[in-house]
Amino acid sequence: MPLTLFGVIEHRDYFEAEVKPHLGGDVRYGGHLAGVDLAQAFGRASVLLFTPLWDEPFGLAAIEAMACGLPVAAIDQGAVREVIGDSGAYAPPNDPDALARAILTAMTLPRAAARARVEARFSIRAMVDGYEALYAEAVAAREADWPNLAYAPHQLRMTPAAIAGA
Repeated sequence: MPLTLFGVIEHRDYFEAEVKPHLGGDVRYGGHLAGVDLAQAFGRASVLLFTPLWDEPFGLAAIEAMACGLPVAAIDQGAVREVIGDSGAYAPPNDPDALARAILTAMTLPRAAARARVEARFSIRAMVDGYEALYAEAVAAREADWPNLAYAPHQLRMTPAAIAGA
C-alpha cells in the first residue's frame, strides 16, 4: 500500500537518519502543505494514519482529515478514541500487526460519517452551541440556593526547625 508522509520536518537530523532511508518506491515524503493542498491530498487518500507515540491530548490532524471525509487508523493513545470515535479503527501502541489491521478496517468506513462527526462535534457551530450552553448554565446557577459549606479547620504542624526560627 503506498504511503505518503506530510508535515513539517522539525528535526532535520532525525529525518535524515530515521525517515529518509525508508523513502522510495511506494513510500514518499509529500512535504508540508498549505491548507487547500492538504485538503486535496486528504481527498485523494484512502485513510489517515494517525500514530501519536505519547498521550495525545487532542488530535487536530485527525479532525482536519475527518473534516475532508477521511477515516482514520490510529494508535490508541490519550484522547485519540474520544476525538475520532467510530470514524476510525484503533491499534494498541507498539503493535504493528494491529495497526495494519486498523488501516484495512478504517478503509472500509464511510467517508461521510467522518465528515458528519466533525460537523457535530468540532465545527464552529458546535463550539458556539457548547459555549452558549455553558453560559446559560452559569447564569442559571447565579440564583441557585447554595448550601452553607463548613470547612474543617486546618493548622499546619510546626516542625522543630520552624519553631527554632520563630
